[in-house]
Amino acid sequence: MKPVKFIEAETIYLRPFEPEDVDLVYFGKNNAQVRDTLFLFEPISKANVMSQLQAWNNSSENMLFTICENESSTPVGQTALVRIDYISRAAVFYIAIYNPEYWSKGYGNQATALVVQYAFDILNLNRVQLHVSIENTKGIAAYEKAGFKREGILRQAMYHNNKYIDFLVMGILRQEYYKTE
Repeated sequence: MKPVKFIEAETIYLRPFEPEDVDLVYFGKNNAQVRDTLFLFEPISKANVMSQLQAWNNSSENMLFTICENESSTPVGQTALVRIDYISRAAVFYIAIYNPEYWSKGYGNQATALVVQYAFDILNLNRVQLHVSIENTKGIAAYEKAGFKREGILRQAMYHNNKYIDFLVMGILRQEYYKTE
């Protein structure tokens, strides 16, 4: 059977979460390199990962996708719109490439663009926002490429690796998205 490709880009596609995705997320959330980028600090069991993923997947406030490589259909990460507010028409963007072997291949850029397009074209949202560490220059560049604007700084928002880290608040509005198409 052909893989389900809910939304497709050049080298990746997004599909719905499936229970077998737990292995990838379990690996990523317990991998030192990945864990550091996600500001995670505690080990997590496979059962707890599955519980978290099922809770996200079963909530009408979230749209969870698995990011897969187009050619091989290999799952490489997840992306989501979380805390969707259908009255205010706003959501928070989330992305994680859980295997470092797939970093710096443009998958995050493509997934971000697909989710933003989905947010405005399908869900009819007005605003998508995110928080990103001021030290994550590659992430910031990718978000700006997708049309996100810097809106403010959350000073000393997280304690990480023996220091406090500032976070940027970034957002994109529907009117900005349609101006840049």
